[in-house]
Amino acid sequence: MRVGIVTVSDGRERVHQGLLPVIAAHVQRLAAFLTSECGAEVLRSEPIHSPEEARAVAAELRAQRAQALIVCQPVFGFPHNAVSLVRDLGLPTLLFAPWEPEYPALVGLLTIGGGLTQIGVPHGRIWGKLQDPEVQRRILAFCRGAGAVTALRGRVVGQLGGRSMGLYTTAADGAAWQSQFGVDLDHADQIEIVRRARLVPDEAVKAGLDWLHAHVQILHDGKQLTPEKLATQVRHHLATKRIARELGWDAVALKCHYEMSEFQVTQCLTAALMNDPYDWEGDKEPIPTSCEADADGALTMLVMKLVSSLPTALLDLRFYDASRAVYVLSNCGAAPTCFACTGGSMEACLGRTAFTPCTAKYLGGGAHVCLVFDSGPVTLARLTRDPQGYRMLIAGGEAMNLPLGEVEGSSTVWPHAFLQLSVEPQDLLPVLHANHVHLVRGDLRVELEEFCRFSGIRATVL
Repeated sequence: MRVGIVTVSDGRERVHQGLLPVIAAHVQRLAAFLTSECGAEVLRSEPIHSPEEARAVAAELRAQRAQALIVCQPVFGFPHNAVSLVRDLGLPTLLFAPWEPEYPALVGLLTIGGGLTQIGVPHGRIWGKLQDPEVQRRILAFCRGAGAVTALRGRVVGQLGGRSMGLYTTAADGAAWQSQFGVDLDHADQIEIVRRARLVPDEAVKAGLDWLHAHVQILHDGKQLTPEKLATQVRHHLATKRIARELGWDAVALKCHYEMSEFQVTQCLTAALMNDPYDWEGDKEPIPTSCEADADGALTMLVMKLVSSLPTALLDLRFYDASRAVYVLSNCGAAPTCFACTGGSMEACLGRTAFTPCTAKYLGGGAHVCLVFDSGPVTLARLTRDPQGYRMLIAGGEAMNLPLGEVEGSSTVWPHAFLQLSVEPQDLLPVLHANHVHLVRGDLRVELEEFCRFSGIRATVL
């Protein structure tokens, strides 16, 4: 991402000149950190000490397409220049006062921050030593969260099929998305999957089947899961990939139930492998894909991917095993195989995955993608709406690699995550307003909070 660094200085020329060496030293250290630890492209400017310079720097940063702004303030500067610049740019902004005992850095931060607050401009504030790991962690979180806000603008989420099973919590308002996030909600019917699947070459299907048989345990039962139905699922996956690529979709909300799962085949293979960083065609960019036409779910997953650069998953909050103190998350669909093995290879993840015959209630048949999320820290999140607008529920937890069938509320045919969360069910239920939740590896709670701050939505952090 491209991060602009600015500093406002004293408006008096003689004082300004005396402050330049102090400013330069702190800006240099911050720029080096952003480049080495955050992977950012740093856009620097000369210290600002007049309204004309503030306007010129704002124009320069716009031309350079800055995605976020850090006001590095090791000295007291005339705050009106910073306030005007931040307001005019409209970028996610962090005020950083480095630890500087000889100069009033904290005063500089507070005067700018107070001005921004008075005019209603959201911003973050950090004061401390750059070498402090917690300060570094917070700056990194800002860059990731703020970067997701700007990276989200102009993205397209494609919905394949209309509302599924009467679920209000999966349907979204495209105009509200454009207004709030700058994201377009596109649409195509599921008949496009069927039509395009017929056009997939037989050799492409064979390549997929050969790869799956070489890496995954496939439990054919001669009824729900047959070679023919698995081949159709392979065709549907390839067709959906091509739809997303040709229409420029950055994420997909795939309906499946019930036109596909009743009269074609279930779309579980597609939902899993679209979210994976690989399939038989090679390494690829994961495309966040939700099932049951969950548009708000696909948007949540896209945000989590932009914040983390990692694959994401969709699961239902299905049960709570009180004896083990674990939440049981499972869903027939959108859980990528890469969650089966933390830090493992593609072969290791697929080796812990089984293709099981789909449950009898799905008449069309096909395979479910059965796996257990490997142990390790995860972040749970979900965008939902109420009359006041969007909000995001955020929680940190620990995935537990437990045996399927031994955990109360689990099954032996679907993907599962067994999570320990620091919240009791009676406290979780009043604040979770959807059955679907989404997971990503690692602790990204602060990053998602930053995203919410600069997207103008409420964050509920458990």
